[in-house]
Amino acid sequence: MHKLSVIVAVYNVSDYIEACLTSVLEQSYENIELIIVNDGSTDDSFQKIEKLVDGNTNVILIDQENQGVSAVRNNGVKVATGEYLGFVDGDDIIAKDMFQKMMVSFEESDADIVTIGVARLSGDKVYPSTLHERFMVSRKEATTIEATPTLLYDTTSWNKVFKKSFWDKNHLEFPVGQMYEDIALMIPAFLYAEKVNIIPDVGYYWRSRDTGSKSITQRRNDLAMVNDRLLALRKVNQVMDEKNIKGDLRYQNERKNFEIDLFSMIEWAFLAPKDYYSAMQSLIKIYVEKEIKTNALNDIPKEKRRLFKNLLTNNRIAFNLNSYAYFGRKAVKKIVK
Repeated sequence: MHKLSVIVAVYNVSDYIEACLTSVLEQSYENIELIIVNDGSTDDSFQKIEKLVDGNTNVILIDQENQGVSAVRNNGVKVATGEYLGFVDGDDIIAKDMFQKMMVSFEESDADIVTIGVARLSGDKVYPSTLHERFMVSRKEATTIEATPTLLYDTTSWNKVFKKSFWDKNHLEFPVGQMYEDIALMIPAFLYAEKVNIIPDVGYYWRSRDTGSKSITQRRNDLAMVNDRLLALRKVNQVMDEKNIKGDLRYQNERKNFEIDLFSMIEWAFLAPKDYYSAMQSLIKIYVEKEIKTNALNDIPKEKRRLFKNLLTNNRIAFNLNSYAYFGRKAVKKIVK
């Protein structure tokens, strides 16, 4: 039975860490090396961890000064001794058989990466992850991102198991001090991978926090987030350039940029202060002019396309009017449902 090293990133998740670690400690797959990295938590997360893992010989516990989630994961990888790598965030939980299914997938069809389905978790409520639904349609073995371009939407690292030799060969690491670290790692990893196995079953439960600090996906109107997301997208483009990726995959990636990554940055800009709008508009305009190489913008839904064209021409009046109309319609549809 191959050893799987599972790295759990912890920072001020006292309300959730016990459920998280219990879900990992009770995995049906037995040969797990659990590496817990406490990133300078200021709550009682570390004390709860110590009590929970006391007496477990398969646990490595690291307590470090705060360095950010990328450094946490990279530091965990450095001490990992398993042949395979997995990641779990300290506020999430996993199904009891998640790693069993993923390791069996490696045995049945040797791959560089195995990815599994994700659901959202809010309190006791479980609901679909719209991001992951795009590609978690059917089981696939030994596919690639070229053959399955919907993997472009599978940008989270924690619903994956990686072959450690593949990780080391391609010098994979999370960008330290940067948000959207998963995008900067995952799409390049898929581009490097010769074989990817997809398991559509839900195995990972991604929490929407009810208490404590907001996760990155729950924060808005932050220019640091805009800058870091654009850095992540540029990293993807850099690897695509290195691998001379053109044609459909490049187009699909840029369409995803417009529909999800860039759109998330402008989604609430019509409500933002003028200085935020101006700075964000300039950053996105520069990115589009320098990085976009296909006609993907012309093929996104017309309402989103209209907002981008207003933004790129810096027509804020039209941008605001169309934003109110777009989000008003969305709100009405949500109420009707």
